[in-house]
Amino acid sequence: MTAAILLEGVQKAFAGKTALSRLDLHVPRGAMAGFVGPNGAGKSTGLRILVGLLRRDGGRAEVLGLDPDRAALAIRRRTCYLPGETNVYHHLTGAEFLEFALSFYPRRLDDVADELTATWELPLARKVRTYSAGMKQKLALMATLLPDVDLYILDEPDRALDATARLFLREVLHRLNLRGKTILLSSHHLAEVEALTSQLTFVIGGASVPGDRIEAARAALRHVVRIRLRRSDASLPAGVRTRSVEADGTLRLEVEGDAFSWLHAIDPKDLDSAELGATRLEDLYQQLTMELAE
Repeated sequence: MTAAILLEGVQKAFAGKTALSRLDLHVPRGAMAGFVGPNGAGKSTGLRILVGLLRRDGGRAEVLGLDPDRAALAIRRRTCYLPGETNVYHHLTGAEFLEFALSFYPRRLDDVADELTATWELPLARKVRTYSAGMKQKLALMATLLPDVDLYILDEPDRALDATARLFLREVLHRLNLRGKTILLSSHHLAEVEALTSQLTFVIGGASVPGDRIEAARAALRHVVRIRLRRSDASLPAGVRTRSVEADGTLRLEVEGDAFSWLHAIDPKDLDSAELGATRLEDLYQQLTMELAE
């Protein structure tokens, strides 16, 4: 399938400090892709390069078949970009801001406009300066999602949104993707990314994580079990170390050797719940960042 986004070995430095050392990213047309990594990993820098707000120092970049260093305006006519640090014009009303933002695009998704307007019920007649942080984020999202374009690049779209608004946004993005729209989503709410996307790119320390390293992290997680005990003084079999204790008392443990055999050796009367073999995105994220720190 033709790529909507193609980055190969992209590099970027600011005042001699490396922000991107080797960023590779491939997003097929019509895909919903996730872009995740710790703070300072280079995610926002990579997204700004895609829409021509920053020029790369090296490597290859194509967006919708165009080079963002040479055809940034043509790319932005077919792309909507939501920056991670959202700014809206406070002296305008919500309606005036939307009209201004949408005036750059010839076509709008009227059904999406109706749905967002009805669900979020923003006071569009009021000045934006009176809006809360969550209301400003919803306004910025409306300005980003209402144009009828080929590609949506969203940097932390769920910032300042409550759980209900995040779930609604998830539904809207899913329906846009079903229409064939390509969406690249960066977020620290890993559960949202995991629920929505069909592919993931991890970026750590300015470089995308190679597939073999991700597979090695998945293999390491096969030795990790989650258990919750019925009593705090229950004894555990040897050959284990505690990775973390979660808020509800669940233990994340790393087992030497076969994790299933170790789990089987626990007295069932002491065990309230157990999980083995599940690789959550958040676990994979933590494993990769932990390996970087070592």
